[in-house]
Amino acid sequence: MNRYLYTQFYRNKAYIIALLFLLIAGIMAIYTGKKFLDRNGDIISKSEVFQEESIQRNIKFHKDDLGLVLYYIKFNLVNETPRLAALNIGMRDLNPSIQGVTIRNLEEQRYNSDFYNPANAAVGNFDFSFVIVFLFPLVIVAFCYNLISEEEERGTWKLLSVQSGNLQKLLDQKMFIRFLAVTAVYFVLIIIASVWIRIPLNSYYTAFLISGFLYILFWFALCRWIVSFRKSSPQNALILLIIWVGINFIIPMSSNILIQKVYPVHESLKAVMEQREGYHNKWDEAKRPTMEKFHKAYPQYRNFTVEENDSFTWTWYYAMQHMGDIESAKSSEHYTEKMQKRNQAATYLGYLLPNLHTQLVESRLAKTDMQNHLHYASSLKEFHEKKRLFFYPFIFSGKTAESINWKEQIIQVFKFSAPIKWIQLVLPYLIFIALFIILSQNKYRKLC
Repeated sequence: MNRYLYTQFYRNKAYIIALLFLLIAGIMAIYTGKKFLDRNGDIISKSEVFQEESIQRNIKFHKDDLGLVLYYIKFNLVNETPRLAALNIGMRDLNPSIQGVTIRNLEEQRYNSDFYNPANAAVGNFDFSFVIVFLFPLVIVAFCYNLISEEEERGTWKLLSVQSGNLQKLLDQKMFIRFLAVTAVYFVLIIIASVWIRIPLNSYYTAFLISGFLYILFWFALCRWIVSFRKSSPQNALILLIIWVGINFIIPMSSNILIQKVYPVHESLKAVMEQREGYHNKWDEAKRPTMEKFHKAYPQYRNFTVEENDSFTWTWYYAMQHMGDIESAKSSEHYTEKMQKRNQAATYLGYLLPNLHTQLVESRLAKTDMQNHLHYASSLKEFHEKKRLFFYPFIFSGKTAESINWKEQIIQVFKFSAPIKWIQLVLPYLIFIALFIILSQNKYRKLC
């Protein structure tokens, strides 16, 4: 009987076409990820050359005015992009993997990347995680929705009941054959990705692989439960498609609207406006209050003073620029806090929706998630401060550009790694899989 079931499955051209479709879609998604990595690497390498050329060009024309040189030069900080990011691009297309900042005000520069084409954001990325989350379940539904109803509609159910000593075992064998076919495609794609993109076989990749595998297993357990009700084929297909649409679109979109209402984020724009007003207003204000606030923040520069009747000085200008950042600091902190709360709310929702859990887990493993971006933003702030504090003494002392060893000013890389929380990763899957198996088991007992 087992051999007959295998033959019956693989002789069905529709099933073979579906598997080929899944394979081709997966290869296309891997190709998209490969192109993303190549483009990202190209941008980083070009930015490195551009930074060096910018330094040399500005030194050439403004070598006697270090303040003016540093007005223009941008220093780049790279957010490390692991090879695994090719399988889950996540937020890396909206939040760049490299950002350049001058030593002037930071807040305006930080949020420049927040403005993007909303149409692109709505479309999302056709990466490997997209194929796993959205396309694999459709094929699983197509394979499993009529496991029982097909036999009943053909009139062979009673014959199977007589010939088979255990109907549950027969149905599980049919589902297991489909499970093997789908997981075979999944592992073939994983192998292709490993070789083509040269992804290191570390714990992050292992967790990524397990996450996708458990998600596939979740859908087979769900289908097993739905078909156990012995509805007609159209009814089973409709129920499963409604579930697919519900957990992939309706519930996440509704939840997103709710999260936005609970945690409205206007602080990025507010921080930019406060920062701009903070330093633009200083042009019309007395210099002494600005310098007093600056010296309070950085007492090590108290010996660099600016008189009220002094003409333009870079000491006052950069102090004034930083005051704009200080005046917008609260809005910036509130923005970060709310984004963290949004991310946490999405994580909790993911415990109830395996599809969302898969997306969040895989983006976290690939370091393309919101948490990585927030850590990168924090690191960018520290990077900016180190640059400012390094150059301030040279600028305030009236040094020339030739007093700086510019060869040390190279692109720096931010590296972030968090431990894998295995229990939080696998437990939501295992709970749902066990639940659907138990529920369907009760139904199957009535069939025997």
